[in-house]
Amino acid sequence: MRQIDLRFLGLCAIGALFSGLLGFMIAAGNNVTFDGHERLAGPLASHSELSNLRTHSSNHEKMHDTPLHIAKNIPLPTITAKLEKDPVSGFNLNLETGNFTFAPALSGREHKDGMGHAHLYIDGQKIARLYGNWFHISEIPKGAKSLEITLNSNDHRPFFANNVVISSIIALENES
Repeated sequence: MRQIDLRFLGLCAIGALFSGLLGFMIAAGNNVTFDGHERLAGPLASHSELSNLRTHSSNHEKMHDTPLHIAKNIPLPTITAKLEKDPVSGFNLNLETGNFTFAPALSGREHKDGMGHAHLYIDGQKIARLYGNWFHISEIPKGAKSLEITLNSNDHRPFFANNVVISSIIALENES
């Protein structure tokens, strides 16, 4: 009798384990994560996926639209972006910054002068957060007109100077 009970408990444990794994697989297949962020499918998300993410109502997203004006006594951050075709696939984006330090460990934390990260937009749709001077873009959608890279504070607010966002814009001419 005792041997049957142990087998039954063992089968129940195995069933629970596989049920949990199946649940995680279903969640991953539907782009559900457990860290509060949605995952984009593929190298670039579809327009509807980006729109859904952009309209998501949260304090984090609202910070993206709240400018952070640089005080007059602080050196003005600068950015210049260059896009080159990668010899293997896609494109390489190179960022040159001045008076600015990429601080990935501080992302989501309080503002510190001259520190933060960059946001990459293609035709006004946010594609990625950048934590360094180089970024590989797997694919640029056909018909895309421009890339814009903004400098952002740790708390995600875009840096502004003279009422203009501090950014670099690259016009695209049949890059894809």
